[in-house]
Amino acid sequence: MYTQEKLREQIHFRLSPLLDLALSLLVLQSPERFGRVGPWADRVLGRLPAGVMDQLQEQGDRVDFFALVLDLEDGPPQPTPDRLRRLQAQDPALGTPLLAYWEALAPEVAAGAGLLAESLQQESARLAAMDPLAFMCRFSDRISVAGDGEAMILHWGKGMRVPLTDLERILFVPSAFCPRRLMFYRLGPVQIFFYPPGRDEPPLVAEAPESLVLGYSALADATRLKLLRLIARQTLPAQDMALRLGVNESTVSRHLRLLVEAGLVGRDRQEGKFIFYSLNPARLDELAAGGRAYLQGVDGDE
Repeated sequence: MYTQEKLREQIHFRLSPLLDLALSLLVLQSPERFGRVGPWADRVLGRLPAGVMDQLQEQGDRVDFFALVLDLEDGPPQPTPDRLRRLQAQDPALGTPLLAYWEALAPEVAAGAGLLAESLQQESARLAAMDPLAFMCRFSDRISVAGDGEAMILHWGKGMRVPLTDLERILFVPSAFCPRRLMFYRLGPVQIFFYPPGRDEPPLVAEAPESLVLGYSALADATRLKLLRLIARQTLPAQDMALRLGVNESTVSRHLRLLVEAGLVGRDRQEGKFIFYSLNPARLDELAAGGRAYLQGVDGDE
């Protein structure tokens, strides 16, 4: 039986400029998925030398930036620029644009450091006073607990079961660049949850469940609706969808990422290098019912 104390020991909090770098870069490179983000994006892009984002886009096709920065963080503590210079010496094509990107991002990281540290302390204290599974679930309704209490269910696509015994560490990372109430990334035995630092005061109007907001956001785009129409009729790989819509494959892939994240689409099967996607029609029904339930709910503002 998986115990609460064992889970509590696995949960750690981390301030990580390098993970901030990877997350912010993902957000900037995926406008189809995240839409317009905060004013920090314009400031960072304004500081970047010409061509750096294109270079990083090319590198992103061969490198998982999250895995890369986790690897860079291993070892003795070092300032972030020094870690990136070490990477630059080993792989100039990758390290040079990443170092330039960090120099553009660093003022934003420094400006938010105090708020992130305060949030980390608050959440650490909250965990000490709570059931650890309940603590994780409070961040978003996109995390739930399996009936046997032995696994987390992450609501991505048709749902991912993550046995707690498969994990060595569960990292909670506050980030000013997190565009959702919660984002998750897993690398082997390490599960990472990103969350934006926020206020503790209760809202005047009850917040809509994140899964509801994400689902309706995914539907609010003409291209994504066309993609759903295509795969409602047959399972298709991204390559075929791009041909039928007359857009490039990378654009389709970024749109699909949001549809999968929202649970509207799931990966059906893989044939060679082709991943086939299918519609999850039950999710459409859930969104309709969830929207009605939220709108008809009784809030303290009435």
